[in-house]
Amino acid sequence: MPEELSGSFELLGKGAGGLAIFATGIVLFTRKILVNKAIVGTVFSKNILFPLVVWAIMLALGATSELQRLVVLTLAIPTATMPTTLAIQFNVNESELASTQFWSTVCSFVTLAVFLLALS
Repeated sequence: MPEELSGSFELLGKGAGGLAIFATGIVLFTRKILVNKAIVGTVFSKNILFPLVVWAIMLALGATSELQRLVVLTLAIPTATMPTTLAIQFNVNESELASTQFWSTVCSFVTLAVFLLALS
């Protein structure tokens, strides 16, 4: 990559995390947080079920413990901000996706800790 561009991309990369957190805060502040079966099921699937299934597959295939830790912890990270952003842009299920993002993040304090302990 040309030197002129790499500095710009590095600066953008450093600011992206903070901007994403700020945008998430605004989105969650402006939407009503819900709890229903679909949201609970989605959060359970994203934070617990999917990482467990992939972990079981990796154990069955004999993956190294280092690879298991990397993959399972990456999959247990809370729901991304992009689906919520797209839902708001297209006016589709905004509160549901914002709620899923909120509850996924809240629950991840426990689920990530449990996965960290289980994988160490």
